[in-house]
Amino acid sequence: MPRRLIVMRHADSSRDYPNMSDHDRPLNARGQRDAPRMADALSKRDWLPQLVLVSSARRTLETLEGMAPHMDEARIDVRPEIYHAGISTLLTQLGDMLGGGTTMILGHNPGSENLINHLTGEWREMQTAAAALLVETSDGWTVEEVLRPREL
Repeated sequence: MPRRLIVMRHADSSRDYPNMSDHDRPLNARGQRDAPRMADALSKRDWLPQLVLVSSARRTLETLEGMAPHMDEARIDVRPEIYHAGISTLLTQLGDMLGGGTTMILGHNPGSENLINHLTGEWREMQTAAAALLVETSDGWTVEEVLRPREL
C-alpha cells in the first residue's frame, strides 16, 4: 500500500463560552454528531490511520474521542505545535509520518487547506470535520477524495 495521509479538520465547535480561550472551546452538538459519522465513513473506505497526529486543542481531542470506536488500532500522538500551525510547522510535524500505511493529521483551518494545497497544488475547501485522503505517488502527493459530513 502506498503511503497515505489524511488531513482532517476538527468537528464544529461551540462559541457559547465567550470568556473561554480558543484552545479550550468544546464541540457543539453538530460536532459531536459529525465526529462518529466521519469515523464510520473512514472505516467503510478503509482509510483508518495507524498514526494520528492531533492538535492539543479541546475541539480536536473531542473530535478524536468521537471517532474512538474506530481508532483503537491507531497510535495517538498529541502535538501542541499543530494548534493553529503554519505550513512550515505542519511540514515539520509530518516528518514523523509512517514510512508506509496511513497517517492522519487532525488540526485546524487555515492550516488544513494550506497543507493540502502545499502538498498537492490543489485547493480544497475543508469545512469542519472534513477529511481529505492524500496518496503519495512518484510525482508527489495527490488528493484521492475529500469527505464532508454534509455529503455523507
